Amino acid sequence: MANYRTVLLFNSLTLVLVGLVTGCLSLFGSSVKGLFLPPCSATYPGAGFFFLGFQMLFYLSVMVCAFTLGLLKILQPNRPENRFILYSALFAGCFLFNEVFRTHVHLGRAGFPKVTIVIFYAVVAIAYGLVFRRQIKLTPYPLLLSGVGLLFVAFFAEALPFKNEIVASLLEGIPKLLSGINIALYFWFLCQGLIVRSLNLSK
Repeated sequence: MANYRTVLLFNSLTLVLVGLVTGCLSLFGSSVKGLFLPPCSATYPGAGFFFLGFQMLFYLSVMVCAFTLGLLKILQPNRPENRFILYSALFAGCFLFNEVFRTHVHLGRAGFPKVTIVIFYAVVAIAYGLVFRRQIKLTPYPLLLSGVGLLFVAFFAEALPFKNEIVASLLEGIPKLLSGINIALYFWFLCQGLIVRSLNLSK
């Protein structure tokens, strides 16, 4: 199960890191907004740092689930948990796909309202939760809920008309970064527990 001290530590260290980097950039007159922009939009060394960090956290989630699925198929090939892990990898991969290919940005440029895009991802999240609600209840699901909730906060914050560039970037970037951390930790604890349980059953 989850070690919530570890969760608190990672979240706290992330906030401290964001605060330190933001403060340093402000002192040197660089744009804080660049930290949360895709690397292709980088205008100075280190720009896109937190954006890449968020993506790497979702890569970690997908890779942990994929590795666990492969291991569980060897240890316990017919367990129902295998299907749960498979769709968990697809669930995390859906959000990763959006961030890597910036699907919501391109759809927005094509004329699709931001609300429609957010609703689509909300339906995906709700469908995943409903289909696997029994399995999720046995996991540290508050971590997953907080991660998905923060991700939607970031989606909505992106659409708000803030005049202050720094405030707008932080209100979108910080929830997104914390969501990546919490979702990655959720799948880490989940997969760790399933592997340990399968090893114990196979003895």
